[in-house]
Amino acid sequence: MTTEKKVIKKTKKVNEKDIAKDEIMAIIQKALEENGISFKDGVDYGMTKGTIIVEHEKADVQIKPITPKVGLTRYQEIVIVEE
Repeated sequence: MTTEKKVIKKTKKVNEKDIAKDEIMAIIQKALEENGISFKDGVDYGMTKGTIIVEHEKADVQIKPITPKVGLTRYQEIVIVEE
C-alpha cells in the first residue's frame, strides 16, 4: 500500500499598492536624509507600518502613505461643472 502526498504550492500575491508605498517612502526618506532632517519609525509611536515621524524644529510631522480603497488603483478627481 502506497501513500501519495499531494504537494500544494501557494504563491503569495504581490501587493502592488504596498510596493508603490515603499518606493515613495524610500524617496521621501532619502530626501529628508540629504537635507539633514531626522525622522523615526512611526511604529515606535504606535502608528501603522510605513508611517514616519519627521522631527521638524517647531513640531513633529507624521507622514503616512495611503493608497485608494480596495478595488481602486487611482484616486478620482472631483470635477465641478458650473452651469
